[in-house]
Amino acid sequence: MPKARGKSARSRQEDSDMETDPPTQASQPTLTQAQRAAESLSRQEIERKVNEVVQFFLIMEQKKAAVKRADITKHILKEHSRVFPVVFEKAKKKLREVFGVSVEELEGKDKRYILVNLVNTPDGQDHLNMLDDGPKSGLLLVVLSLIFMKGNVIQDTLLWHTLKRLGIEENHPHEVLGDVKSLLTKEFTRQQYLEYKRVPQSDPPSFEFRWGPRAHKETSKRRVLQFVSKMYGSESLEIWTSQYQDVLRAEGGEGGGT
Repeated sequence: MPKARGKSARSRQEDSDMETDPPTQASQPTLTQAQRAAESLSRQEIERKVNEVVQFFLIMEQKKAAVKRADITKHILKEHSRVFPVVFEKAKKKLREVFGVSVEELEGKDKRYILVNLVNTPDGQDHLNMLDDGPKSGLLLVVLSLIFMKGNVIQDTLLWHTLKRLGIEENHPHEVLGDVKSLLTKEFTRQQYLEYKRVPQSDPPSFEFRWGPRAHKETSKRRVLQFVSKMYGSESLEIWTSQYQDVLRAEGGEGGGT
């Protein structure tokens, strides 16, 4: 198992197979430079990038695969690669506070990172532990969240458009998850975590995803809304008005806390 490298060891080479910039220390933006670059993006755009990095880490963790900085740049930041230090620091903070894991850099020249569980967290927060729920559960939770937040149904084209931001494409095998289209439309549907059906009378044919019976049994709308809320840095569920009302209806009452 690779060891997390110490702070004194500074790599001078980026992953040349994935990055277009020369792999030199000079090409890597400092935090101050990244903060200036971040000023060109709105707060909402920065937050979306942070959330996508967090989701990317959770998905890659299911196979215990390291996350490359170059992959974050290629799939998520793209033309905004200069803001990497700002987005990465915010993502590390969210992973620690929400999921109870720390991001550790591995030894080597290609800047790879892994997640490490924090045995005892000093803040005593109740972390959402997605890392011990079995293979592919990170992707499943992301998909269930997207379905719920879109009113309990999502068009497949919108789902794939969103997943593409995480480096997951409909017709290209993922290096960790494999054939994701088959995973969502066949394996998860066979396991009854998802329902995947053609929209009636659609021409050309279009398809949509909904929660399957097993998803309703093994998780809840409240838990999924808690996941989404913490991803956005909120402790309150009531800011999501329609989704929170959906949670209350699912629980069969008008009460319930946040």
